[in-house]
Amino acid sequence: MLLNRRILASLVVILAAPLLAGCAVNREYSPLLRSEPAADSVLTRSPRTLRLLYDALPDVSRSRVALTGPAGEYRMRGMHTMGADDLMMEIFEPAVTDGDYTVSWSTVVGDDPSTYQGSFNFSVRTGR
Repeated sequence: MLLNRRILASLVVILAAPLLAGCAVNREYSPLLRSEPAADSVLTRSPRTLRLLYDALPDVSRSRVALTGPAGEYRMRGMHTMGADDLMMEIFEPAVTDGDYTVSWSTVVGDDPSTYQGSFNFSVRTGR
């Protein structure tokens, strides 16, 4: 009887291990595929919009995007999707000038209820 319990316990562990491993969160995964402006890019013209492209359609109502740079935090308006698994918005004010910028974002994509977040940098060097 004791041998049967040990065998049963071993079977439970062997069968449960792959299931539990599948529950682990991949912290390295990001649904962000690319952006405009691109991460780590140096632009020679000031951007008027930001566009973030994901591997599934983002939920606009559960998305946040912030732009910070030389003037502090910039106001955005008109966040929407273009139907191409993206978020797009206008950089409203102040105007983007030469300097270094950080885009911080959070969103929920597709049928996945998880909230993902990240950030990337770009620079503007117009020579003015």
